Amino acid sequence: MSRELHVTSPMMSGQDVLDLQTKLDALGYSLGGSDGKYGISTAAAVRAFQRDHGLAVDGAVGPFTSDAVAVAITAQRAQVASEKGALALAEAIKHIGTKEDPPDSNRTMFGEWFGVNGVPWCNIFVSYCFQIAASYTITDGLAGKAPGAYPKGCTYVPTTEAWLRTTGMWLGRMAPLGGDIAIYNWDGQEPDHIGIVEKYLGDGKFSAIEGNTSVTNRSNGGEVQRAIRHITQVDGFGRIT
Repeated sequence: MSRELHVTSPMMSGQDVLDLQTKLDALGYSLGGSDGKYGISTAAAVRAFQRDHGLAVDGAVGPFTSDAVAVAITAQRAQVASEKGALALAEAIKHIGTKEDPPDSNRTMFGEWFGVNGVPWCNIFVSYCFQIAASYTITDGLAGKAPGAYPKGCTYVPTTEAWLRTTGMWLGRMAPLGGDIAIYNWDGQEPDHIGIVEKYLGDGKFSAIEGNTSVTNRSNGGEVQRAIRHITQVDGFGRIT
């Protein structure tokens, strides 16, 4: 959302208000009709949403309320597995289209944040999404004790899979939910790619948001993309609870 929304005279109006009203209605907050105008009834629905989600109840829509509505919609649409997964998924979606700079360098904002830049970064991207959005560290407690494990997360997919297994958060091959972690294995050897499940599509297919991928290179493609994958391509899924 590009602007904050308040009850004013004359009323604020526009597509951003209508989008908000549509989302609130979908979440079960009655508006008495969506007209694209930020009036008293819309503010009342916003206050009810804020109250239910632990936000400051002021009837205005700033960045915190806007982000919370987006996460709630993502959770509803994707049938997410957990609150942490929903938050990480919402963060991942924000970065679709983000590319390495310069191209083919493995240098990204995610690597800069992580403190290890210029290296393959699919696991760094997943670590970023869970840490930034959900305050959760992938491979927590293993920094300096396992290959690729650092204070902010992990760079090495086999370590992330082993950690998911030993912590009881490993699901194996099954229909995933939004926010689950997908561990890919293209050649039947050690796992080599990772992403965050967006939703299960049926017939053994799911969509995922992945860093360092592309249409032509699944494990080192230089961009954050949405990909359609098959359950047969994964070792399994992990679920952060």
